[in-house]
Amino acid sequence: MHDQMVRRCRPILGTFVEIAVPEAAAASIDPAFARIEHIHARMSFHSEDSDLAALRRARPDSSVHVDSATIGVLRLAKDLYHQTDGVFDAAVGRQLVEWGFLPQPAGYRDKEWIGGMPDVEILDEAHVSISRATLLDLGGIAKGYAVDCAVETLLEAGAPSGIVNAGGDLRVFGEWEEIVHLREADETLGASLAIRNAALASSSNLHNRRQHRTHATSPHVLGEAPVLAGDAVTVIAERCVIADAMTKVAIACPTTAGRVLATLNAELIDRRALGATH
Repeated sequence: MHDQMVRRCRPILGTFVEIAVPEAAAASIDPAFARIEHIHARMSFHSEDSDLAALRRARPDSSVHVDSATIGVLRLAKDLYHQTDGVFDAAVGRQLVEWGFLPQPAGYRDKEWIGGMPDVEILDEAHVSISRATLLDLGGIAKGYAVDCAVETLLEAGAPSGIVNAGGDLRVFGEWEEIVHLREADETLGASLAIRNAALASSSNLHNRRQHRTHATSPHVLGEAPVLAGDAVTVIAERCVIADAMTKVAIACPTTAGRVLATLNAELIDRRALGATH
């Protein structure tokens, strides 16, 4: 079946996104990429035309019109914030800017970014209000959401099976089976596993750290402190948005991740046990 698949790859979401479907469903690929590009445009931290930029510029408690996709991601981000007791936190933009992982947005020095996820209120399916200046970063969840949306688009266009892979955050659907080779924190290849009708995401930061003043920092934040993890983590779930988001929780607090994953029909992969079976 793999010989009859069509694969296309494009640079989006800060990585390379690959879509593969049966040759007969090749026409579904372009609409799937278009949906990913739309999500990227609306939720980009870097673009001043994005919904995140509009929320940064907004006056406190004002109603800001945003895309329905942004509403969906913010709603899930708030739910996970509460379910994980704040371990999953999309309001960590200030820390990531200060540590150099994100660029300073326009007007950054004009405000005190003291708000957090509790200050973000979803008014309806098209409007958000933020009571205190909050620097949101959806990088920990939007990629998985985009993968799910691409799969939805492929299915709607008639693709019976395939895979969407956004730099290792992936989802496989239909009769397709993908062998995934897991990358360890030191960037070497470790064990592999077969994925079918499931999503998978991995995360690590051993080789993605920066010095801030006298301390090492990473793109993973717990409270206001960097998480310096020595190992990579992998989560498997029904939806890629859950796998993507929960890798950040697993990196920061494995105990919390284990508790919450059980309620989401998702699982933290035991890499050591997996390696022992190969």
